[in-house]
Amino acid sequence: MKRRLIISAVLAGVLILLCCAGGTAAALLGGLNGDPNDPRLNLAACGAGTTINLDRLPTLSELSPAEMRNAAMIVQEGQRMAIPPRAWVIAMGTALQESNLHNLANSNVPRSLGIPHEGVGRDHDSVGLFQQRPLPPDGAGGWGTVEELMTPATSAHKFYDKLRGIPGWERMRLTEAAQRVQVSAFPEAYQKWEPLAAAIVDSLTGGAARAPGAANPAALGCAQGGVITAGGWTTPVSDQVGSRFGPRDGSFHYGVDLSSPYRTPIRAAAAGIVITAECNAHSAGGSMSCDVDGGIWVSGCGWYVEIKHADNVATRYCHMIQRPAVRVGQLVSAGEVIGLSGSSGNSSGPHLHFEVHLGGDMSNRGAVDPVPYMAAKGAPLKDVR
Repeated sequence: MKRRLIISAVLAGVLILLCCAGGTAAALLGGLNGDPNDPRLNLAACGAGTTINLDRLPTLSELSPAEMRNAAMIVQEGQRMAIPPRAWVIAMGTALQESNLHNLANSNVPRSLGIPHEGVGRDHDSVGLFQQRPLPPDGAGGWGTVEELMTPATSAHKFYDKLRGIPGWERMRLTEAAQRVQVSAFPEAYQKWEPLAAAIVDSLTGGAARAPGAANPAALGCAQGGVITAGGWTTPVSDQVGSRFGPRDGSFHYGVDLSSPYRTPIRAAAAGIVITAECNAHSAGGSMSCDVDGGIWVSGCGWYVEIKHADNVATRYCHMIQRPAVRVGQLVSAGEVIGLSGSSGNSSGPHLHFEVHLGGDMSNRGAVDPVPYMAAKGAPLKDVR
């Protein structure tokens, strides 16, 4: 079963570190499995009023019909419990990691083998979509009966019930929230499933992963600037796009400039690990300080940060006014402040230069236009055309 989510990039181009340098654009067209009717392309939909019909489910190349049905029952139970859509994405990512969305029996639990199942595991005595452990004979310490845990809706209910008892779960990275529920031996393993989990939720609900993550599921609408979506994305700042991705003054602009005043808090667009946090400013005379304003004669991003996200996506944030608030190797959550806007490096005034890279390629070959990319994630940049 193919498990790699195909990135939804409507337009792509090349990327370069410098805000104002030139180069040659190599345009790439991206899509979602080549299907123009893929529900993930309906950017105007954000899950309002969607009722899941188990007899008429959407299809995704990443899932078999049986897996999609199990996914639908996970979301359906979240809707029934009126738990916010961020929980649906967390539950989906958890089930993808634990069972690949298969309702598993267990060879160590003979009773489970007589219950309808989609595979047989051997992990201790764990069963079902979430690999929950049944109650022992004394009735203490387990999740429920074998029959309950191998009923998808019931096992999902038990997962959600424990999740909503964790203070602040809505603001946690997916892997942190899942780990608090599951107590896995591999606590970071869940995070890689967030993009696919969000895509599954979007396809089942008409875009609920693009809705505010903590919203009432009975009244979903698209997330506004600065709000973290159920899929785990947000805008780095709420300011307007002042300069777009593409040709500019005889060169090519490989990100977008967001017109942020000095010292505007810059937030991580999604959860990830910081891979760069440093000063990059040079002139003909050599290296320059990033603690002062730069200029058009300066090259480099100034103080800047790069964050690697799930699915080999990365974001870059340039021209901060002072040393970033994060360090290399630090795990950050969506919406976490990583620095303050400024005008260091190759800059003619205060703003945030924001870039998106695909495929783990931090060079100019890995770029996408941030405007359609962020719109597809439910965190549209303020781009008035």
